[in-house]
Amino acid sequence: MTDLPDEIVSRGPGFLLSSIMDSRPHAAHLWFQVAAADGQVQMRTLAGRTAQANCRMRPAVTVLFPAVEEGGHSLIVDGEARVDEDDFVVISVVGAVLHRPAPVPGQQ
Repeated sequence: MTDLPDEIVSRGPGFLLSSIMDSRPHAAHLWFQVAAADGQVQMRTLAGRTAQANCRMRPAVTVLFPAVEEGGHSLIVDGEARVDEDDFVVISVVGAVLHRPAPVPGQQ
């Protein structure tokens, strides 16, 4: 978690994954600002109306940052979201993992 802010910034935009009212997933491709203090990492983004509504109703979200190079690791960040007074989605990170690439079928 200590390197997480730098890792997020180095990856560029990511996908905010939230749940719509009937529990189907919703993905939004967004840029994130990152702040860290006292061991807590927060991400902030200006999301659209659908993502904001989802975060208000179901605050458990995931942000996926795909691998930046072929064969690299993806970054998956889980968090609790809220919408602030400026309509930014603010995500308090609860966990993160660098995920290895999936094996290519037939090349195992």
